[in-house]
Amino acid sequence: LPIHAAGSLLLAAGLGRYAAMATARLGPRRTRALAAGSVAVLATLAAGSSGWQVLRERRAVAALPAPPTGGRARNVILIVWDTVRAYDVGLYGYPRPTTPNLDRWMRRGVMYSVALSPAPWTYPSHTSLLTGQWPLRLDTQWKMKLETPDPTLAEYLASRGYHTAGFVGNTNCCTYESRLDRGFLHYEDYTLTPWSLLTRTVAGDWIARKALRLSDRAYLEKWVGLQARDASGINRAFLDWLDGRRRADRPFFAFLNEFDAHDPYIPADAVMGRFGLKPRTARERSMLLDFIGIPRPDLTTRDVTMARDCYDDCIAELDRQLGLLLDELGRRGLLADTDVIVTSDHGEAFGNHGRFGHAHSVLLEEVGVPLVILSAEAPPGRVVAAPVSLSDIPATVVDRLGLTEGSPFPGRSLTAGWRANPGSGSGPAPAVTPAFSEQASRHDTGPQAGPGGLRPGFQMSLVDGNRHYIRDGLGRELLFDLAADPFEMVDLHDRPDRRRDLVSLRRGLLRVLSDRPGSAAVERVYLQDFRRSLEAAIAEERREPGGARAVDSAGEPGPRGVRAGPF
Repeated sequence: LPIHAAGSLLLAAGLGRYAAMATARLGPRRTRALAAGSVAVLATLAAGSSGWQVLRERRAVAALPAPPTGGRARNVILIVWDTVRAYDVGLYGYPRPTTPNLDRWMRRGVMYSVALSPAPWTYPSHTSLLTGQWPLRLDTQWKMKLETPDPTLAEYLASRGYHTAGFVGNTNCCTYESRLDRGFLHYEDYTLTPWSLLTRTVAGDWIARKALRLSDRAYLEKWVGLQARDASGINRAFLDWLDGRRRADRPFFAFLNEFDAHDPYIPADAVMGRFGLKPRTARERSMLLDFIGIPRPDLTTRDVTMARDCYDDCIAELDRQLGLLLDELGRRGLLADTDVIVTSDHGEAFGNHGRFGHAHSVLLEEVGVPLVILSAEAPPGRVVAAPVSLSDIPATVVDRLGLTEGSPFPGRSLTAGWRANPGSGSGPAPAVTPAFSEQASRHDTGPQAGPGGLRPGFQMSLVDGNRHYIRDGLGRELLFDLAADPFEMVDLHDRPDRRRDLVSLRRGLLRVLSDRPGSAAVERVYLQDFRRSLEAAIAEERREPGGARAVDSAGEPGPRGVRAGPF
């Protein structure tokens, strides 16, 4: 209740007393009968609910059409490391060895140097990743339910005879309520254990959190509120599903969302402190649990450093679990016939541009993500330099499976980069979907007042080669040279020698928004006006004179360490 905690406790105790008095009047025999009857009803409901889900899954599997025949009936595993930015991944030049297993396995697959998420937060990014559509078409920047008629990858593959399963750790955005379960015959989101059942109650949640804080078990507290599992639990659930499949002869598509690197940045014990500071006091553990919600003036330099170090520890745990999973799949002999896609849904900001967390902007710290495709048929160790969009993953999967005929997914297969590597001059740039990203929310699509003046309600972004162009709802623009400035600290849009780049990128962004328009609601609320302003800027094709200026970092230090590579 919206009253003081002590008041809530007192009110609960008073109500409980009167409830106890009323129950006592029934007498011991009736009280026991009432309690037993209540438990029986709850157990029946629980068993019926779970039993119905099992029965429904069995019926759906039995009703699947015949699977593809021939040599193209491969399995696909899509692993999404929630909130992992490319900046902090070893393959992308990060000096800390956060991902030795991914680095090792990438020698058998293909890495995409500049991969862009369509949005800087989980839900719209996942909807695009599973449908191939931009979030502005799906309304998923502000609507937490996937109700579009556009099919999901799981729906399409199930209609082609694939056994589909999803296992998610992000219960904020990826549960069945959000309809990301569409097309998955088997879907696991909330955990079903005695511990989770206890912490589903208000009293149980309160008791568990207090007990865990007193016993220094911050890692377990992280998962209490989420009602979710860590990467280890997700991988176990997936392997258990593999073991228990009734139709093991069918190819499968599995989706694994792993939440370990999302805030709160509490690493598992196996990796705690690997890359620097770790919490040692109750105050530091509490700070990490509440880091994103703490006002910036209340955060010390040590707090920020510890959060960043622990974030890297969390990535290391995701990588450790990836290595264990791939090794196990190799022992089972599955990798020869399985494509594994490892990516992330968005990145994370740590103050270099005055922000922490994500969902704030389309700078690369929030939309630049890792992307690696492991396959026995991929050119080993290939690095694709051309910028790509995660929205092309559905088109890539159906291309790899030989199911492009009748495919509903827009975009182009990322396997074009397997045949050409323009970054090393071995061929022409492959034709891929533009690396476009959008940050928007229905609640602030108009300009909002902020401490530094008006803030835009939304932003659009396009990466073309080494150029990153951003335009917001106020018509303000940013331009970065990623080759010279990979951390995007110097805005070049005022430079006279960059005028040609600016004009080219404006036209490219307009083509993106014209070729694939938004939904009727998005067009009406902000996209029509934005497109008109962009058309007017293109028509003028002139810039005011000015020089390069440093992006306002609000007093934050620059990126820590010197990294090679695009990120």
